[in-house]
Amino acid sequence: MKIALIDDHQILSDALKVNLMHSLPEIESIHHFNSFEPYAAVADDSIPTIVITELAFNGRYDKGVDAIFRLNLKNTQIIVLTSLTDDWLIRSYMRLGARAFLTKTCQYKELLEAITQVRKGNLFLSEHVQNILLTRIETGGISAESLSSVERAIMEALSQEEPLKSTAQKLKISLIELKYHRKMLMTRFNVRNFADLVELARRPGFFTESAAERSAVEHSV
Repeated sequence: MKIALIDDHQILSDALKVNLMHSLPEIESIHHFNSFEPYAAVADDSIPTIVITELAFNGRYDKGVDAIFRLNLKNTQIIVLTSLTDDWLIRSYMRLGARAFLTKTCQYKELLEAITQVRKGNLFLSEHVQNILLTRIETGGISAESLSSVERAIMEALSQEEPLKSTAQKLKISLIELKYHRKMLMTRFNVRNFADLVELARRPGFFTESAAERSAVEHSV
């Protein structure tokens, strides 16, 4: 079994390589890549049995990682092991072809079980990932509940027609970073254009749950 590990956290990757080699004697080699580009460049020459990949590089989600799934390497199975915990990412990458999805809060034994199940042709979700999806099912609908503070602030600004420059200044981020977040929100909510994202932000009930939570806090003070 050959493993390709794609992650830009060198210390974590080095430790994981040592532990996997010790735990799974059937591993022939583990090659580490600090981003998806160098892996994609050599993938055809050294086809791995399993790819274990992060989705966030340099501290942020990088959709370019999708290229790994488009390589269509024969018999290569992909396991996502990521610091990101958004339910839309879980669903998106399982649909794209990931055989297992784990967050980095998982126990090491879950990663070993994921490798075992994937090699048997099965799918695997870590306990944390299962809980994330279950919570999404229970809360239902599209809402601002699972947004980060920055994402929520951007959606609130859109609902109030606040100028981009003003929003960026309030959040202390650049316009480029603001536009990046806006693009990711469009992907997250599966809307086709900016106008649809604004319409979603204005939709009755989009902020309802969080507003209720804030009201409860205010009344308790």
